[in-house]
Amino acid sequence: MSDTIYFVGPWDLARELPCVPADPDQGVVVMIESVAKGKALPWHRQKLVLVLSAIRHFAAELEAAGYTVDLAQAPSYVEGIRAAAARHGAKRVVAMRPREWSLDQALTQEALEELELVLHPSGGEGGHFLLSREEWFGWVGQQRKKNATKTLRMDTFYRWMRKRLGLLLDGEGKPVGGKWSYDAENRKSIPKGVQPPPAPYFEPDELTREVMSQVAGWRDRWGSVEGFRWPVTRAQALEVLDGFVSERLGEFGDYQDGMRGGDAFLWHSLISSSLNLSLLHPREVVEEALAAYERGDAPLNAVEGFVRQVIGWREFIRGVYWLRMPELRSANLLDARRPLPRFYWEPERTDMACLRDAAGSVLEHGYAHHIQRLMVLGNFALLAEVEPIQLSHWFWAGFVDAYEWVELPNVAGMALYADDTFTTKPYAASASYVNKMSDYCKGCRYAVSKRTGENACPFNFLFWNFMARHRERLSDNFRLKMLYKTWDRWDDEERDTIRAQAAAFLDELEPAEQGWSFEDDAC
Repeated sequence: MSDTIYFVGPWDLARELPCVPADPDQGVVVMIESVAKGKALPWHRQKLVLVLSAIRHFAAELEAAGYTVDLAQAPSYVEGIRAAAARHGAKRVVAMRPREWSLDQALTQEALEELELVLHPSGGEGGHFLLSREEWFGWVGQQRKKNATKTLRMDTFYRWMRKRLGLLLDGEGKPVGGKWSYDAENRKSIPKGVQPPPAPYFEPDELTREVMSQVAGWRDRWGSVEGFRWPVTRAQALEVLDGFVSERLGEFGDYQDGMRGGDAFLWHSLISSSLNLSLLHPREVVEEALAAYERGDAPLNAVEGFVRQVIGWREFIRGVYWLRMPELRSANLLDARRPLPRFYWEPERTDMACLRDAAGSVLEHGYAHHIQRLMVLGNFALLAEVEPIQLSHWFWAGFVDAYEWVELPNVAGMALYADDTFTTKPYAASASYVNKMSDYCKGCRYAVSKRTGENACPFNFLFWNFMARHRERLSDNFRLKMLYKTWDRWDDEERDTIRAQAAAFLDELEPAEQGWSFEDDAC
């Protein structure tokens, strides 16, 4: 019998977190596989394998270190905690503050009223994120006092974080190299013949193979377990990090926005799934990149770009999530109502090479990199005016590194301009952007240079149709004024043709089949 149980969530897989007792004799470690969460969405089978295998490996690691681990399946996390407390005679539960809104609500609204609940902050000292929620809200309050507008700026937050953490600063507190961001230098297309190092791959061990066999037979799930390659232990995650820093970081900056058909991984770090399970800590991955810069093994533009993703975007997006929940789930600034097209689930159903490759990468690997997410998959949904929550569900279910706290603000706030907490205009682009940053257009049946007519790339007429539809809202944005001047130079016939071709194309989009279940609040 134990007075205290320690609940380790699937995203808390680190010995250093306070949800794991420092001494095995302090209490039982409880780990739960929630049936409700497992059925909440049509999860990608590789995502399920990743999470379940990582949980079971971590449990085995703790047991080998002398801990008593109670790993059990339960109807929900809350019911599992309550049942574990009863089994062990515990009156006290120690856990991390949950990362997602639903479980946070479930644990903090007297769901465990008969138990003493000790929740440690998930950010700040002792947490997995660099900032606590309170520190984030303190920064937001400071910004709102300084600026009457409600829009938060990630670049302002990033500079604040750099100064707070003392990263890439000279002796006077100014940015090394004279610039805070080298983003403008990190937009090179990938030259023909330039090849990245082989992507990391881990042969599944016996435990992982058991999980793969189990998950392969589950109904109403997406994708296949075949080809599973993701790290499921800290040792494997560290190997991926080391490989990225030594083999890929040097070219990461130049080509991080590039896309190439048939190559899902390129020079990307592939550590996001490990970060989001706590197999890696954001501070250690930043320190590894900075050490490479100090050694002269990686250029400043690459290291700064990587650091910005970790301490800037990742922390910022997580803060926006807590600032805007639960309203963020229903955010729909542009009143977009179209169903998610079927080809997101079945990529072979589109003739657009970029979409087929990007969605196909998600189907095959549970992964696509950030530009494919934003400027191909997100951009199309924006221009087609897909209902934001439908795209959010697809991202949440399909990507191995996706959790609501990270995908929802990215989808609603960044990709679809459904929420303007941190964006001042949509990230909309025509076919020229895709052509510039990829080789997709060369093998596509659609003509990248044609705005209308037979075989015109849908990104072109959809882009202009979208911008025209939302002119009243967007035309005051100084970054879009020249675009509307171009629209106004065309005659009525040209503008009508664009609208008509867009309408016809959108009318022919096949919606996703009904039948997938989505339970946002399941935990």
